[in-house]
Amino acid sequence: MDVLRLQFSELRVPLKMTFRHASADRTHGESLWVEASRGGLRGYGEGCPRPYVTGETRDSVRAWLGARAAQITAECGSLGDVRAWTVAHEEEIDGSPSAWCGVEMALLDLFAQELANSVEGLLGLKPPGGPHRYSAVLGNDERWKTRFLIDQYCILGLTDFKVKLGGDLAVDQQKIADIAELAGVHGVEGWRVRVDANNLWAYEPGAALGYLKALDAPLFGIEEPVAPRDVETQSAISAELGVPIILDESLCTMADLERYDDLPGSYIANLKVSRVGGVLRALRLVDAINERGWPLIVGAHVGETSVLTRAAMLVAAQADDLAAQEGAFGSRLIEREPVTPSLRWGRGGRLDLSRLYAEVTPEGLQVTPPDAWGRGWGTTGRAPHASWPEREKVAVQTMSDGYDVHYRLWGPEQGDDVVVVLHGGMSHSLWQRPLAEAICAQSDFAVFAPDRRGCGLNQGRGDLGSADRCIVDVEENLRYLAERYQRVHLAGWCQGAQFAAVAAQHLQDEDWLASLLLVTPGLFWNARFRSVMDMTERVVQHMLTHFDLGPDRDESFVPVPLQATDFTLAPEGLDFIDADDLKTTQLTLKSVVVIDEVQERSWEAILGVRLPIFAVTATGDRIVDNEKVRAWIAPVLAQAPTSHLVEVETGHAVQFERADELATEMVAFIRSCRATA
Repeated sequence: MDVLRLQFSELRVPLKMTFRHASADRTHGESLWVEASRGGLRGYGEGCPRPYVTGETRDSVRAWLGARAAQITAECGSLGDVRAWTVAHEEEIDGSPSAWCGVEMALLDLFAQELANSVEGLLGLKPPGGPHRYSAVLGNDERWKTRFLIDQYCILGLTDFKVKLGGDLAVDQQKIADIAELAGVHGVEGWRVRVDANNLWAYEPGAALGYLKALDAPLFGIEEPVAPRDVETQSAISAELGVPIILDESLCTMADLERYDDLPGSYIANLKVSRVGGVLRALRLVDAINERGWPLIVGAHVGETSVLTRAAMLVAAQADDLAAQEGAFGSRLIEREPVTPSLRWGRGGRLDLSRLYAEVTPEGLQVTPPDAWGRGWGTTGRAPHASWPEREKVAVQTMSDGYDVHYRLWGPEQGDDVVVVLHGGMSHSLWQRPLAEAICAQSDFAVFAPDRRGCGLNQGRGDLGSADRCIVDVEENLRYLAERYQRVHLAGWCQGAQFAAVAAQHLQDEDWLASLLLVTPGLFWNARFRSVMDMTERVVQHMLTHFDLGPDRDESFVPVPLQATDFTLAPEGLDFIDADDLKTTQLTLKSVVVIDEVQERSWEAILGVRLPIFAVTATGDRIVDNEKVRAWIAPVLAQAPTSHLVEVETGHAVQFERADELATEMVAFIRSCRATA
């Protein structure tokens, strides 16, 4: 009999914009990711622990699962088992609802797939369909950003607005006035507004009513103005204003719902699947809400992935009076989802699973037919990539000007051969870990990878200083290593190849510098990337002039116009890049000039290199102009019998896709250089 397995990991996905409300600012979505597997099938689930919602943290969720994972695996082998476990362990689930939500969702997905059915079919509900209609959400931001968002929402035909209150009356009034103005400009009719205070007056509930009266706006609901479950104040506000109170954090369990029975005022339930402890508990609450005749909003946490969006659609379909739906931002907000397709609303905020669903992805247009939703959640998931194990030494070399350059060292600290790998423009030394590990596994070589000035662990992120200083740093790195190893092999990946070429040309007469290795060398950018870079520089310069801005010369603000998919389409590489907090995303204005200057120097320098050269180009490179690179270095490769070029079928970041193969080629080349020396 096949064994049921559960696997847990933390999912941290970058958002395309910062989202601010009264309880938190979010630049990333943070979730618990659960994979349930049996007999070759895998189901996926998600939970969103939020300290300000349920009191859960990543640590508390980890502890909850650690104490119960074995029991859940042993006792929850079928839908009936899950139903029974949910009832028997109700109080435990109340203590960590998002943890159980992730587990339950993964199990439901798995069980439905085993029956070749949708989760709806598994639960005896009507098939997935629609249309579902989603709300626009406005956080607490500068007015120009808020107006820009309203413009976008109106152009896309959304009519339902959820406005986060920030506590500044004039600002909050202006948001609602801006909606009215811009809806008129765009001809949007039938728009409506609800506000969400995110418990803004939790510690001074008496101030809430006066503020909301002063807001003087036509609202169809007021969400969580005071502390969760402050039923008396919530009731008084609703009765006084004649506006329903929307219950979010106040409504997590059946007991919470019962608190509002027979109270003055009116109420709208806002259910989030993660917050209430999964699909089965949410369905039970929906039945009770329907019995009370309450309207229902099915909500979403900021940064939820499409797995929770899909589960929320199931729950929303069971409401007798669905007032609104939240979420389904998908790839509009999330940089890269852990599942495909990415569910996102379209024109008018609509998302309809009964029709063909199309989305543009880095791989091209993807079309999902309606019958795809008939197996589990209908999404194809993947386990988030776990960090590559850290086995290197991280240390500092102080440069001649006193600047500390961090580096990573794999292998022996002294010996015969060391490979120095210089990283690219947006990256840093950690990006070379897969390659370094592979080289060390196949040889007795050491691998040394420094962070460039202004990159990675070094100070002054985005400030490269000067072209001369960056090149001197490389040369000082090499001289430092020459005291510890007999032979130094200098490798450069992407932009690092430019620095490597210049340094190699300067130092090639030193008897310890043995070879030059160029990995997808950024000697020439392709037309697409060059155009993007030029456009970015022009836009920045135009904005500086137009808005009469005077940034400090050491201030990093020019965006690096690269995204993860420019480097690779390998899931583990994309996961790593998305989660990398050390990557360089902005540069100083002078550093833009430094980058261009070093590239131009590298063209002449590489032609003067007499060392044996190994070069790699990638067929799927979205950054480098391979034809120009091959043509430019061909005369140099012809000078030494061991020099040669290979082409691999990968993206630009070969080390994320073919690290072992690349290491094999590099090790063989270095050994051939030693044999002919």
